Amino acid sequence: MSANSVQELLAEIKAHPDGTDLLLTAFYTAAHHYRRSTICTPFPTEVFPPPNGTADKDFPALHRALDALPPVHSLLGGEDVFSCLPPSALALLKWLLLNPARRRRFSLTPLGDMVRQLRQRCGGGSGGGGGDGAWQLPALDGHNSPACILRALDGSAQAPFARSCIAYHGTHLENLHSIIHTGLQSMSGTRLQRTGANYGAGIYLSTNYDTAFSFCQPCASWPRSRFGTKLRALLVCEVDLDKSTTERGGTGGSAGFAPASSSGAVSAAPLPDTYLVVQRADAVRLLYVLLYCDASRTARPARVHWCTVMVVLYAAFLLGKALLAALKQHRY
Repeated sequence: MSANSVQELLAEIKAHPDGTDLLLTAFYTAAHHYRRSTICTPFPTEVFPPPNGTADKDFPALHRALDALPPVHSLLGGEDVFSCLPPSALALLKWLLLNPARRRRFSLTPLGDMVRQLRQRCGGGSGGGGGDGAWQLPALDGHNSPACILRALDGSAQAPFARSCIAYHGTHLENLHSIIHTGLQSMSGTRLQRTGANYGAGIYLSTNYDTAFSFCQPCASWPRSRFGTKLRALLVCEVDLDKSTTERGGTGGSAGFAPASSSGAVSAAPLPDTYLVVQRADAVRLLYVLLYCDASRTARPARVHWCTVMVVLYAAFLLGKALLAALKQHRY
């Protein structure tokens, strides 16, 4: 790799260290998951060509490159750190961070800033875009509070939709890599569908934080991530209610649409009033990624029950006394 590319990589990581960690964590999780052959999209085929002329993805080579990467804070040490990395690891970083067609940048943001931005995008603040405001901001102060909030800089920088709402999407962590790079897609009726499509085909979101959080599933992730090694992810999205046929739950459909099945007929099951089912991927814009770290279970210190100890000691005393008596009986 050229010196200019190394300097560009270093500048990108220094500008967005938390975003770099997120991208590596999401990619590592997808690449090591048992469904990696279908969910690890996009894949760096130009860096790791299919082996022996096959169409298979070369995951062993990818795993070796990922394992060679140090924590992000070590990458900030300068060009000397990059000189110690194998060429495959450098090429992987360049593919992940510097691809001009799909460069994704994230930055760590405080809760207060996220609240203010969301209110503005829904018309609740000065200079905000339009929207019906039918979203509930969570208290985020209980056991479901996020450990980190990362703002999607490309999505947040765009002007709000003319008529929109904020909604949440809970997902499995192994899906995050594909979502970040290709957007939320409708997987209803495909082999990638994981949670069913009871209310028709489309992208499922909820205006209720707790409802969406219930779909977050923890997964072992990149062991060198600063965010933790067992994470959940919740996506905060803006939904364009005009661009596509958006189904909204509630009496009579608060967005003016009736729930439809995947065949186009009206679904027999009413859509819950906090649910959104969106058919078009370009009607959903990723604004924030909320991360939750599941603390590893530590062994509880053993409690000493002194009554049990005394009983055991007394039993040992009686057993010893009986053995001594038996030995005396067998003496000549």
